[in-house]
Formats: sequence, C-alpha cells, structure tokens
Amino acid sequence: MAELNINNLELDDNTFEVLPEGDYHFTVASHEVGYYSGNSKKIPENTQQVTCELEIPTTDRTVTLRSNLFICKKMLFLVRTFAECVGMVPEKGKMNVDLNKMDGMSGVCLITTVEGNNGNEFNRVEKFYPPSKAPAVTLNDDAWAKKDGFMDVGDADDELPFI
Repeated sequence: MAELNINNLELDDNTFEVLPEGDYHFTVASHEVGYYSGNSKKIPENTQQVTCELEIPTTDRTVTLRSNLFICKKMLFLVRTFAECVGMVPEKGKMNVDLNKMDGMSGVCLITTVEGNNGNEFNRVEKFYPPSKAPAVTLNDDAWAKKDGFMDVGDADDELPFI
C-alpha cells in the first residue's frame, strides 16, 4: 500500500471565513438539484433540494456561501422569497421558476451567524429580500461596486470600511 506524504500536499486557498451578520449583495454562482437524505422533522426524506452557491463580494475577496432550498409544502415560502429576491417571479404573482435561469442572478439577503453541533460558528441565509423591500446594504457596498466596475479603488493606503 502506498504511503501518503502530507508534507508535500498543496492546499488551495479555500479557507473558511465567517462573515459578520448583516445584509449583503449576492450573485448565484451555481446550483445543483438533488434529493434531501438528512434527518429533519420539517423536511421529509427524498424531498427535492436545490443547493445554491452564493458569491458574496467583500473588500478583499469573494466569499462563497451554500444555501439549500427544499421543494416541499412546508418550505415553499423560502423558494418563493428566493425567486422574488433574484427577480425570477414577480412579488405576489404566480410562481413559475425555471431553475436553469438562476445562475448569474443577484439580490440582497440577510446573513446570520449560528453555532453548529461541533461548536464552530458558520453563516446561513436567514432571509432573502424582495427588490422592493431590500434594505440599503453597507457591509459589502464598496466591494459590490468594485465588482461591477463602478468604483474607483483609490489609494491602497485608504482604510477599508470593514475586514
């Protein structure tokens, strides 16, 4: 059996970063459709699940956050708020979502910090805002503008609004 030499392993820069709680701009980087096989009282087993990778720009890097949408009666309101948030369905209109069109769409969400079973903190999306009710975002506004090419970066010695 071959021996693994861990001294020569190269790791990519996928370090885990917990964002401060607050409202953030996001873009759907990708999604995948599967079936839930976990253990929950709210979500039946084998429920269709859509996992979205949300890219959240910060001043120095882009953070990726995974968010799950479950296609079942009890959780359908979350699917609807997500679809309204990214403009896939009108507010208060009929919901007809084409999952193939969600990549690249953007919106504003509330991110909170929760403690996992192992005691580590992690982020989760608490709420997706419909465009008409989206709050003014300050936590990643500068990075969002820079990402879209609308901001003059200025002097590198300027203080960052947050880290």
